Amino acid sequence: MAKVARFLHEIESGRTSSVSVRWLGFDDEGRIVNYDLPSPLDEAQIYLKSSKVVGLIDLGGHERYLRTTLRGVTARPPDYAMLVVAANAGLLRMGREHLGICVALRIPVFVVITKTDMVAREVLDATLDEVRKVLKMPGVNKLPFEVKSFDDCVVAARHMSSGRVAPIFKVSSVTGEGISLLRSFLNLLPPRMRWAERVRMPFFMYIDDVFNVKGVGPVVCGLVLEGSVEVDDEVWLGPLPDGSWKSVRVKSIHVNRVPVDRALAGQEATLAVSGIDYEELEKGMAVLDKKSKPISVWELEARVTILKHPTTIRPGYQVVLHLGAIRSTVEFVEMEKVPMRTGDTGRVLLRFSYHPWYVREDAVFVLREARTRAIGRVLKVYAD
Repeated sequence: MAKVARFLHEIESGRTSSVSVRWLGFDDEGRIVNYDLPSPLDEAQIYLKSSKVVGLIDLGGHERYLRTTLRGVTARPPDYAMLVVAANAGLLRMGREHLGICVALRIPVFVVITKTDMVAREVLDATLDEVRKVLKMPGVNKLPFEVKSFDDCVVAARHMSSGRVAPIFKVSSVTGEGISLLRSFLNLLPPRMRWAERVRMPFFMYIDDVFNVKGVGPVVCGLVLEGSVEVDDEVWLGPLPDGSWKSVRVKSIHVNRVPVDRALAGQEATLAVSGIDYEELEKGMAVLDKKSKPISVWELEARVTILKHPTTIRPGYQVVLHLGAIRSTVEFVEMEKVPMRTGDTGRVLLRFSYHPWYVREDAVFVLREARTRAIGRVLKVYAD
C-alpha cells in the first residue's frame, strides 16, 4: 500500500482515495524490467528501458471516493479495466457499481480474484460462480472465461478489445499463484486506442492536475488526447471563470519524468507554462493548439440515459457532470421527456451552474448525485 498511496491518510486507512498511476515495463522477451531496477517505481528508468509500458491507474473502491474514481476513468480513458474482487468478500455492491460504469462507458473488463490463499475451495468456487453470474446478467452480457494456462492468456488477450469476453484470473500475492499468468496477459494485451491517428490532429489536452513548482512556476499535467506540443509552443489555456482564454508559452515538457522536446497523443505529459498564475489554474481546464478556436461552453444539448435514480428527474434538478477531467455541477434546463426515471432515455439541455468549460460535441459523460447515475453523449454545445 505504501508503494501506491499518495497521502499519509491512505496508508493509515488502507484505502485509496486519490488517482495514482504506476508503470509496469516489459522488455522484448516479455520480462518485467521493474524487478531489475534499483527503484522499481522509477518512471524514468522504466520508460527508458522498456519496449512496452503498461500504465496501471489505481482508483478508489470505496463509495466515499466514487467522485474521484469517476474523474480517473473519464480523465484518463483506459484501454481496459481490471475489476479486483477479494475471494473472502465476493463481489460487493461497489464492485458491481464499478462494473456498471465500465459497461456504460464501453470499457472492456477483466476480473482478478485475489486472496485465494485465505479461503477454502468451496468459498473460492462460490465467489467465482457469483462473478460469472453477474457478468452474464442482461445489460452486462459478458462471456466469462477463466484463465488457467498460457494458451488461455493468448486467447483472452486476442479477444479483449471486442469487449465481449471477460477473462477471470485467480491470484494470491502470498503464494504467487496465478501471478505469472496475469503478467503474461498484461504483456500480450494490445492497445485499444489508436493514438497514432490522433497525432496528426491539433493539440488538445485536459488538465488533470496542477502544481506550483519552486523555481519553475505553474505546471499542468494531463493525458495528451490529440496532436502534439513542443517546447516554446504558444497554446491556449482555459476557460477562466469569466469565459476568457489565456495565451501561454510551454517552457518545458516531461513525459514519465523524462525531459523531452515534444509530447504526443497518448502520453501522460507535464507542461511548465508561463503567462498565467498558479491561482488561475483549475483541474478540468483545456490546453489547445494556438490555431484552434477556443470556446467557453455554458450549455450543452445531450442524449442521456438514466441508469439509476430513486425517484424522478424534472427541470431544475442539479447533478455533477464528469467529462474528461471536468467535474462540475449542471442543471437540467429542458427535457424531451418529463419526468425521467430509471431506464429512460431522452434529449436534455444542461447548463453549468458556476463555470463555463471546454466541451466538444460527441463527447461521452457521466452524471452523478447521491444514488443517481446517468450516462450521456453531447449532441450540441452552446457558448455565450
